[in-house]
Amino acid sequence: MDTAASSFVLALLGLDGVGRVTAHRLLERFPTLDALRACPREQVLLRLKGLPHAERTVTLLFDEAAFAPHLDRARAAVEEMAARRIAVVVPGHAHWPAALDALAPADRPAALYAFGDTAVLAARPVALFGRAPLPADAYEAAQGLAERLLAERLPLACGAAPGFDVALHKRYAAAGLPCVMVARAGLARVDPPARPGVAAAVKAGGVLVSPFPPTHGPFDHDDRERALVQAALAGPAAFFAPAAGSPEAKALAWALEAGRPVFGVEGDPAADAGLLHLSTRVHRLARPVDLDWVVAAARAERG
Repeated sequence: MDTAASSFVLALLGLDGVGRVTAHRLLERFPTLDALRACPREQVLLRLKGLPHAERTVTLLFDEAAFAPHLDRARAAVEEMAARRIAVVVPGHAHWPAALDALAPADRPAALYAFGDTAVLAARPVALFGRAPLPADAYEAAQGLAERLLAERLPLACGAAPGFDVALHKRYAAAGLPCVMVARAGLARVDPPARPGVAAAVKAGGVLVSPFPPTHGPFDHDDRERALVQAALAGPAAFFAPAAGSPEAKALAWALEAGRPVFGVEGDPAADAGLLHLSTRVHRLARPVDLDWVVAAARAERG
């Protein structure tokens, strides 16, 4: 793990007035503090043109004595997490998933906190989205797709919540296949009922990731970000009865706009007024041949 790069990113995010948009503007050109300070201050400031607190941020970054405490705290945090087997994966890391770059800067994490095999992040898995209780047809379609993915030995991306996600964790762990699990809170705040399944999936070669620091949350509003990260990490995505306004519906809308292969089963149309009509913009999972289509799309994404 590149401790220097991870420490720089965490120190940057810890500065007052520095959010993801500012961080990404800098990291796209300067992945390390040394790279940043090797450039004229004016060039660095130009990268932040139009953003608030730009002058103050650049002044602090070039002031070695003033920035040192921020860097020291970040370095200590990275080392503490490493002792707990949590990797801080940042842009430039060997396993940073470039697929996240499709997200808007405000929605794109500048760091992922990961427990498990980070190499799985580059697998372009198939993402499955569902939330219990599912209607019978959606439940059957989800189970059928999960079985087919297992039979084809294709990687999976799912959440880390009890219910729908835990059932997927168990199936993949039992088969000894890796999956990417995206938490809606920090890694230390994963829902207790989901923890045994998550641990088994990690032991089977999977990875649990979060865009939030380990002790963050859980907060309901963060589930939208979890869903977006899950969709961005994947190639194809399958949605089972997403409710209007839900994190799953927002991830569905993003995946469609991003041109990702999207498959789905609608819920109750009367209850989901305003939701995108899956029958017109999303391929429906209704017959065995549709599962062939998902598998073909997954293999195409993996090259």
